[in-house]
Amino acid sequence: MTWSNVPGGPPQHTPSDAERRAWEQGGTTLFPAAKLADRITTVLLLAFGAIMTVITAVVGIIAILSATANCDASAGCTPGGYFGGAAIAIGGSFVIGVATIVLAVGAWIRRRSSWWIAAIGFVLAIGVISWGGVVFAQAADAGSSASVSSAA
Repeated sequence: MTWSNVPGGPPQHTPSDAERRAWEQGGTTLFPAAKLADRITTVLLLAFGAIMTVITAVVGIIAILSATANCDASAGCTPGGYFGGAAIAIGGSFVIGVATIVLAVGAWIRRRSSWWIAAIGFVLAIGVISWGGVVFAQAADAGSSASVSSAA
């Protein structure tokens, strides 16, 4: 027994063959091709962004450990630039990734296209990772020039 088939209730309407054919002709699929492509593209871009953030975190930690191994005050080296560059790259890409996921899911809930949100988030994450890499490289150059001048 279902809620629509209550005993003693009104008789249920059974559609005729003509009504079923008309419904099937006008019906849409559960996953239309355009929506399916949009969802797949969005999920792939979000996954690539997440993988890129994890790789950036691993590389950033290894780079900090190797750069600060010989960094001490007598050499004129300060590890702040190393940590700052890595924090910009890792933290920035993480924040952009979370914001992109929230906006993409919001677009899905509203039944809107979301691939462009994930694409913009991916490009922004690449930009933030590059910016963090530049800050890290500048700190490495300043640290290496300070150690060269103190050795001379």
